[in-house]
Amino acid sequence: MALTLKGELVNSLDHKQVLQDLHSGMRYDEVGKKHGCSKGTIWRIANHYDMLKHKKSGLQHMTESQLGKRHGWACGRPMAKYKGAYPGGFLQRLDKLLSITEDHEVLHLFSGSIQGRENEHTMDIQDTHNPTFVADAREEFPMKDNTYDVVISDPPYDMTTTEGVKIDYSDKLWKTEFIRPYAWVKESVRVLKPGGFLCSLHHLIYKTPPGTRRVYTVSVTCGPNTRVRGLCVFQKLDEEMDALTTMLNDQDIGDTEHGTAEA
Repeated sequence: MALTLKGELVNSLDHKQVLQDLHSGMRYDEVGKKHGCSKGTIWRIANHYDMLKHKKSGLQHMTESQLGKRHGWACGRPMAKYKGAYPGGFLQRLDKLLSITEDHEVLHLFSGSIQGRENEHTMDIQDTHNPTFVADAREEFPMKDNTYDVVISDPPYDMTTTEGVKIDYSDKLWKTEFIRPYAWVKESVRVLKPGGFLCSLHHLIYKTPPGTRRVYTVSVTCGPNTRVRGLCVFQKLDEEMDALTTMLNDQDIGDTEHGTAEA
C-alpha cells in the first residue's frame, strides 16, 4: 500500500532530485548518467509520479503499465435486499486490484453494514443499516487525520438524461438530499494515510483531488440495460511529494503537449 516503486535501484534514488533535474531541461539519459542508472529507470520514476516530460498519443506508444491504468469490469447486478448496494463482485475485484487485506483499515462512505466486511468501517447519514458512523459526508468526518488505508465512495447521485429526463436517485430511493460531486472528497483525502487509496464509483469521472495522483480508471457495468459507471482510484501523496508535484505541475512539467520523447 506504500507509495513505492519496485526495485532496489529505483528506490535508492532521490526521486525529488530526479524530477527537479527533468524539470530543469535535462534529458532522460542525462539524468540517468548523473544518478548512475539507465534512462529507462528515470522514465519509470517520471511515469510513477505522472510527470513524463512528453506524452505520446496512440495505443501503439503506450507501455504495458500505462495500459494497465485503464480497465473494464463486467460485474453482476447487486444482490442485496436494499437499494444502492455495490455491483456484484465489485469489492472482490477492488481487493485484488489494490491488494486490500484484513490488515488494512477501510472506510465505506454512504454505506451501512456490508455482509462479510464486518471488520471494515462504514459511514452513512441514516442509521437504517447500522453504519459504524452516522454522519453527513458533506461535513467534517468524525475521524482523525491519516486513519484509513482505503476510502471507498459510491454516493447516491441524480442525473439528467440526454432527453432531459430528471432521475432523482437520492430522494426517491434513500429520501436524502442530492449529494453534489466532490462534496465529500476533501475530507476523504484528509482521513487517508499517505500512500492510501481513494476510490470513487460514480457516473462522473472525477478530476484528481489535490494531494493525490490518479492510479486507475475503471469502467464498471452490471449487465444489459444498466448504465456504465466509472471507478476512479487516487493515491494520497506524502507531504514532500505533494509539494513537489504542485510546484512542478504549476510550471508545466506534468501534462505537457503530446510530442516526440527525447532520448
